[in-house]
Amino acid sequence: RQAEERAHGDFESFVFRECFTVLTLLGRRLALLDLTPTAALQVVDLALAAVDEHEEPATTAFRQRARTAAVEGFVRGREERVTEDAQVRASRLVRPLRVNEDTLALIISGVHEPTALREHVDALGRAMLDTDAGVAVVDLSQLDEPNLERARAIFAAEEVARMLGGACIFSGVDPRWRSAAADARIDLDELEVVPTLAKALERARSLAREADSTANPRWRALLDRLRR
Repeated sequence: RQAEERAHGDFESFVFRECFTVLTLLGRRLALLDLTPTAALQVVDLALAAVDEHEEPATTAFRQRARTAAVEGFVRGREERVTEDAQVRASRLVRPLRVNEDTLALIISGVHEPTALREHVDALGRAMLDTDAGVAVVDLSQLDEPNLERARAIFAAEEVARMLGGACIFSGVDPRWRSAAADARIDLDELEVVPTLAKALERARSLAREADSTANPRWRALLDRLRR
């Protein structure tokens, strides 16, 4: 029956659909191995030639469908690789930004896994400790695909700043992030949340002025001596 289907080009049969699925997966795998499109098609042609040695020669229509299936898989694999590479580059590039001597800002864009977000928040805490910054600004306006785990990771910046004796201001917290925070049982009313990054920086300057007016010179001198 397979020979009959092969001869008549019954490409919607189970046997052919299974074959084309395998070729699609092969194309995807070749893309993830960083082969060029030309090299990938050469691999597919070699596979078809190997089959022809043991079966009836493939028809032109079958070869075309097989190559098309492999190309579709190759394109999907390339898209996956591009997305993955973009996420890796984005995670590596995110660093706390020094706004002034009292304020650091963490501005993240794109999609980041919870583990990466936790690393960014930890880096923010280390930067606050190293620079003696008392205010952290975390902007979420360009951070995509909020969910429970991502909300827990990013809003942990509040606890990190508080443990260091500082304050954390969140901006760009849209309804999606508010919903994710609610799922994570994070009460945003207990956090410092403002609509925009500009408002957050304005609030940070205000907090810095308040901290300067109440700072204890002896405590700061002692801290400086310990750091030496």
